[in-house]
Amino acid sequence: MATHKAKKRDAGRPAWQEALRREIAAAGKVLVLGIGNPDKADDAAGILAAEGLKKALGGRARIKVLLGYETPENLTGEIRAFAPRLVIMIDAALGAHAPGTVFVVKREDIPDEGVSTHKISLRMLVAYLEETVGCKAVFLGIQASDLELGKPATAAVERAAQGLAASLAAMFRSSSA
Repeated sequence: MATHKAKKRDAGRPAWQEALRREIAAAGKVLVLGIGNPDKADDAAGILAAEGLKKALGGRARIKVLLGYETPENLTGEIRAFAPRLVIMIDAALGAHAPGTVFVVKREDIPDEGVSTHKISLRMLVAYLEETVGCKAVFLGIQASDLELGKPATAAVERAAQGLAASLAAMFRSSSA
């Protein structure tokens, strides 16, 4: 899960939608990577969004959706083999937003949690993908409010994940994906 510094934005369409719409239009192949633990309340956000997107899109040659759960680094070989120009990572995040808010998390705002024998930090994963795949990585956070093990995602995060999946599906369809 990522933390994020609060940032003001203009009213109207969310900033993440405008930024991502341009990135998707410019990219050839796009890979979406859902991250999180579905057994830990709102930490399921990335997985819920990716599953929703997978269902909404069906099979599209230039788009791949993967579920990375708590160890997305285990999928780096599959990501490299697909050779996307854009990787969209989705995970629960903690920032100064209302629960369920979707926002872009800047690379420098992703905590560098170090490396353990079971995982690398998400910041390191972003850097690794950009350097070894030659892609751009965009990290979307969904503001979490409850991270208790054994609880389902809150209604706000469920709605946000479904809305994000629908928005991404529409963007992919409109970009002739």
